[in-house]
Amino acid sequence: MQNFIDMLSKVIFFSIIATIVLAVVTYFAYKVREFRQPRSAVSKVPLVGDDGSYLDPMLFEKYVPGGSSTPVVDE
Repeated sequence: MQNFIDMLSKVIFFSIIATIVLAVVTYFAYKVREFRQPRSAVSKVPLVGDDGSYLDPMLFEKYVPGGSSTPVVDE
């Protein structure tokens, strides 16, 4: 029985150490990735057409609740 407890304690110890090592490695990998990523990669400016109006998405249709088939325009 003592042999089983010794083996179990070693397995638990090494699994805890492996978890801590993996956590540290993934944290440093995240920081390296964050450092290497260019800051201007994502454009947060809305798309504007030639006439100054905002462009609607081309692949999606606007959902209008209430079962109306035509979009309601607020004037």
